[in-house]
Amino acid sequence: MTIFGGFAKGFTNCFKAFSIIFDKGLWPFLIYPLVLWIATLVLSLLGMALLADYLSNRVNGYLQLDSIPEAGHWLSFARPFLIAKTGFLIAWIIKILLWFVSSIFSKYLLLILLSPLFALLSERADEKLTGQSFPFNFGQLLKDIGRGIVISLRNMLLEYFFTFVCAIATLLFAPLGLVAAVFLPLLSAYYVGFAMLDYNCERYRYGVGKSIRIIKANKGYAIGIGLVYNLFMLLPFFIGDLIGLMFGPALAVVGATISFIEIKKQIDGSNQFVNN
Repeated sequence: MTIFGGFAKGFTNCFKAFSIIFDKGLWPFLIYPLVLWIATLVLSLLGMALLADYLSNRVNGYLQLDSIPEAGHWLSFARPFLIAKTGFLIAWIIKILLWFVSSIFSKYLLLILLSPLFALLSERADEKLTGQSFPFNFGQLLKDIGRGIVISLRNMLLEYFFTFVCAIATLLFAPLGLVAAVFLPLLSAYYVGFAMLDYNCERYRYGVGKSIRIIKANKGYAIGIGLVYNLFMLLPFFIGDLIGLMFGPALAVVGATISFIEIKKQIDGSNQFVNN
């Protein structure tokens, strides 16, 4: 399947998940991410504010603007403005930078913290869709959680790397900013969809290497799934936030399960990916 065909399937499968979630009694999984996200959001905002204040105070101390004499220095004429405004500007610049960094980190923190829930929801959706039973195994659940954390950390580091590369490239050649504006949202969606699809690979005992090869070969699915997740998480205003947090993760997980069942049928019908 082409990347565009996979994208369309992954995207639409997430919206097919609406009926599955409500018809198959999976609706309680809509509530858990909301509760956890509110707790992590409050803590992260508090931590970011404290860190920003600390860093801005250190930078202001390093600049030593108070030491500029009122006369006789080349900056004396600007001393009142610098003392009044520079600290404010530095604080906001640091807050913007921290927000940019934490926006990626908080996304993956949510994926890590919700790994047990996502793994369980993916399993329950698979049982409802295929009739196949997956008896509860606490040891296997711990393995699923551990693998989900490792995959999320891997994807987070890769996204930070490519974001940094795009930022440097844009500074060196500004028109590349237009390319980065398209590339980075798609990259973010791909890594989110990657994590959602991997819960299924782990459940069917696919090794990490095999999982990576399968998802790379079906990157269109991953991008479509991740884009739905990101769009819901970006819904504006308070009500939008609540809807996004309730539906975004659950739709992406169930949509990834639907997509994986389709991908697995293709794999089982061919000789691809026979090795772990």
